Amino acid sequence: MIECKELAGKVIRACHIYEDGSSGPEVHIEFTDDTTFSARLNTKVSIEAKCIHDQGGEPQILKDYTSYPVAI
Repeated sequence: MIECKELAGKVIRACHIYEDGSSGPEVHIEFTDDTTFSARLNTKVSIEAKCIHDQGGEPQILKDYTSYPVAI
């Protein structure tokens, strides 16, 4: 959760919701004091893959192929 206390009490002039913004879905809120708040859903994808040896007890990771998150 992100709490934006500085926005409390402001009067909204306009609100725009973009389904396909430059980096994904975006919300822009324009206030009557000429400030704007924007938020964007930034999705990242990673692959988690491991080669594991398990003969009972604690499994041993032989190799971790996990990739780092990348923007889609």
